[in-house]
Amino acid sequence: MDPSGYDLNSYRPEFRPQVVSLMQFLWGSNTQRNESYFKWKYEDNPYTESPLGIVVLQKGEVVGFRGYFATRLEVGEKTNNFIALFPGDTCVHPDHRRSGLSVAMGNLAIKEYNPRYRLFFNTSCTRSSLPGYQKMGFSPLSPKVYLNRYSLLGLINYILAARKSFPLSASQIQFGKFDNILVSNQPRPEAMSSLVAAHNQKGSVIRLSQDEDFFRWRFSNPLNKYVFYYFMKEDIPTAYVVMGISPNNQRGYILDYAEKEGSALRKIFRYVIKAKHFNLLSIYNFCLDDILRHALKGLGFKTYGLVRIIERKLHGELPLLIRPVKGSLMESDFFIEGIDSRKIKNWSLKAICSDAA
Repeated sequence: MDPSGYDLNSYRPEFRPQVVSLMQFLWGSNTQRNESYFKWKYEDNPYTESPLGIVVLQKGEVVGFRGYFATRLEVGEKTNNFIALFPGDTCVHPDHRRSGLSVAMGNLAIKEYNPRYRLFFNTSCTRSSLPGYQKMGFSPLSPKVYLNRYSLLGLINYILAARKSFPLSASQIQFGKFDNILVSNQPRPEAMSSLVAAHNQKGSVIRLSQDEDFFRWRFSNPLNKYVFYYFMKEDIPTAYVVMGISPNNQRGYILDYAEKEGSALRKIFRYVIKAKHFNLLSIYNFCLDDILRHALKGLGFKTYGLVRIIERKLHGELPLLIRPVKGSLMESDFFIEGIDSRKIKNWSLKAICSDAA
């Protein structure tokens, strides 16, 4: 029993009904949607045989849950891959908060998942959860700062609609073929995985593994909305960009992309801007290589400005966090295939890595 009066256990299927019920305090009251989200994220996840998570029981009742979203990463050649665990969906019943349960669940996960897994990777900590991760020995990898593009009028419209939620069908996006740009609501797993293989930089960096199975599963997230932009050449995609769409349809988050030829991504972004699909476009600064950063800045993207000021005040500038899946940490534990995982230059990241994307 730790903390006093509570039992902590690894997730088992018999806990499912209570866990899904508990998650209303994090995901909202839509039970059907919560069921679908849990199934997609944990049960249909192709990188685990069963859901990974820690539950807290008091007198047989589930009062806490922390899920671990499994994702496959690779180093250098595709054969050097491993499963990273993304802690998230931490929920404690309101009657049992401030009891140290979140950190206790994290500490048990370290014991339970060593040595099967190598790395914890957190992309969605908050101001309130950051101290707990630091207490568990997580190290900051990079600050999460957006590169944004917007006009003042567009930003005002986005802010005025901030609390609203609409279906994708109510957006300004038109689907179909427009010259070389195909706008779709569906992924193309075979073409996208082929483009990723051609796009990925060579050499020893740690990056997301994106094969056809990844694309078939990843974008079926029932909580989020996505739009797929393809640059077509003789009916074959030579580049793609995936946008995550805000609830009010006015902000586009650049989550994933790849290209076979050097100017195709720029042409897709130029089309999205010209078509006025969004009042605000955003991409995490840590996702960019020098070529793409230069291209986006040439299209009016910037890290400074009102959006950064507002979001810094609301949420702070929080870091990506990593931690080897081991108890007592040694310097060597942070090295993966000889690469220091604590240095952002050794990563090639995209926002779709996040369990929240």
